[in-house]
Amino acid sequence: MSEFATFGDPKRFAISVRWASDGEPRARRPAGHGWSTGDVKITIANQVLTHSQRSGAQQSHVGWYLAPLFNWIAANWAALLHEEDFAWNERSGAPAVVACHRALDKWIGARDPEGRARYKEVQAWYYRHAIRSAAEGGLFPDLFMRRFLDDIELSWSAEPPLFAPDGFSFVVEPGLARLPIEEVATPLWEVLAWVASEPPKLDNDDHASWRALSDRIEHIPALGAMALDRAYVDEHILALVRTSLDSIGHLELMAEDVPASQPFVRELLPAVAMFGGVSPNLERNDVDALCRLLVDRSSGCDGARLASLVASNNEMPLGVPHEDGYSFAEDFLGEMGLPGDEDWIDIRAIVQDLGIEVLERGLETDSIRGVALAGRKFGPTILINTTSPFNASEYGKRFTIAHELCHIIFDRTRARRVTHVSGQWVAPGIERRANAFAAYILMPRVLVIRHWHSRKVTGHAEVSTFADKMHVNETAMIEHLYNMDLIDEIERERLRKTFKN
Repeated sequence: MSEFATFGDPKRFAISVRWASDGEPRARRPAGHGWSTGDVKITIANQVLTHSQRSGAQQSHVGWYLAPLFNWIAANWAALLHEEDFAWNERSGAPAVVACHRALDKWIGARDPEGRARYKEVQAWYYRHAIRSAAEGGLFPDLFMRRFLDDIELSWSAEPPLFAPDGFSFVVEPGLARLPIEEVATPLWEVLAWVASEPPKLDNDDHASWRALSDRIEHIPALGAMALDRAYVDEHILALVRTSLDSIGHLELMAEDVPASQPFVRELLPAVAMFGGVSPNLERNDVDALCRLLVDRSSGCDGARLASLVASNNEMPLGVPHEDGYSFAEDFLGEMGLPGDEDWIDIRAIVQDLGIEVLERGLETDSIRGVALAGRKFGPTILINTTSPFNASEYGKRFTIAHELCHIIFDRTRARRVTHVSGQWVAPGIERRANAFAAYILMPRVLVIRHWHSRKVTGHAEVSTFADKMHVNETAMIEHLYNMDLIDEIERERLRKTFKN
């Protein structure tokens, strides 16, 4: 048996493949892909996801027909490496392996037309992102791949396939990794090139099947940047953005360079990154407004103090969003020497000291709360959408400023910039972290305790006075008190009811 050909770094992501002989006569193998018997091994962070055991025997690879796997990678290339959004409203921030299985379980039994349509959407997303969907009877691991900003999220469980024989199991712990796209896309592209150039010994009737697979692989570089971007941004929005930027002479803000030797988008360009976080129903006027904002702010840079803060918090991973947000905020306040003797946090003064401009503009949509721009070739900017119900008061605007400040400092892409729209359509984990950061920045524990005086505030007037001292909304204060274990669940529900409507 031949040695494995390995592509990538096992310490990061690697895929190893080899062709193998098949003891079954050709007539008894699948007509379309029976020629492709081989072995595949997938390694992430030195964990071999294909390592399995059965009745005491172990092996590190999956042995099966490999053409369906390679066809799947080639057919789903754009989505696999560029589609970030789920096909359903996923609020949990869970990795794909958890979120997708949970959505499938939720909708599979739906009897109403809308529920059945939702199940088909979830199932289609599964087929684009779950390697097991390419198994065609093979015992493949439960591994999902999807885009996550400028990274690839890889998430997996140890669950064996439903049709696995008795005693079969994968010897791997469930896990999650987020790697730069080239560390995943390059090995995948190299393994496809290997398939197209190093076929196994083929019968005459199998040449056509291998040639069809090779043609599909060779077509990938011809997809072009637009096809890849469409996997990240709604096609209708993408067309509006292109038209808008073209009309004002700044199409370079979304002009991706995708070389044929590496047919994937390594770093999302500013307009593409921004509009990946908007409603697909966004109208032309708002697209124009956001494009003009990009252009207006595309000739600046971070000030020295902001640049130092960003550098000291380089590439903070997304862990537990709520805990991370609180931790980041506490560290930030320490670096800024706050709160000191002040009774409340002046967030507008903080961003002004950091050289961040705050703009207040009314968009036609209320689904966008705010926008954060900063980094390479961008003047640091926070846009407050005055149409959003979250920004109906100064207290709400303060929260939005603090929320966007989190994005500016902690949520830079690998291109060292952020062009981020906050709203219901963006990655929930990132938004939850920014919300927690904002809550703690505006209500640091030391100030809450200073005003709290170890007594329980129970009345409407008392809570309002307490919140006013810190210049925050009562509802935000109530949730924050609960999250810091200063009130219990019963007290939180009672106070929520007090301030309802």
